[in-house]
Amino acid sequence: MAKHERKNWKDIYPTPIYTLASFEMELPRTAKIKTYYVLKSKDWVNVIPITKEGKILLIRQFRHGLGEISLEIPGGIVDEDGKDASLISAKRELREETGFSAKDENYELLSKFSGNPAMFTNWSYSYIARDVEKTDPVEFDEGEDIEILLASPEEVKQYLVEGKIHHPHMAAALGLYFLKYDKR
Repeated sequence: MAKHERKNWKDIYPTPIYTLASFEMELPRTAKIKTYYVLKSKDWVNVIPITKEGKILLIRQFRHGLGEISLEIPGGIVDEDGKDASLISAKRELREETGFSAKDENYELLSKFSGNPAMFTNWSYSYIARDVEKTDPVEFDEGEDIEILLASPEEVKQYLVEGKIHHPHMAAALGLYFLKYDKR
């Protein structure tokens, strides 16, 4: 496949979460110059927290885009920098949103996904945290109001099948987890 080089990046409209940006690219097949638009964002992270009893910790929270309550796993924006930024963020998000945590050796990177490679520039990292337990008070962000729910793997599978877990990053992470570790 021919080389695709993006040139002349311009930040068009910055917001606290995304920046609408553009770049130009010479199309390899036709040699025409075309302008593309993308959303630049920090990376995202989510974590599948599993208790010692085998329950999966889920959260319910209001999502402003849909204007509805959403059933999810804990997650958020990777605010940290450096080599282990996504893992540090996964631990922070789990603790802040639920008050639960796990020992360092009980975290595993499951995968990384692209939210939409056609328009987003970032990655979404998914972790598993085994043997989580309540260790801290929650520390919700200003706009968060979160309810915690413990569910069996069978219940979580049913939530996925019924579309009750509809966030694509969460569904992808849970689906991959079940494919890899729980083939019942």
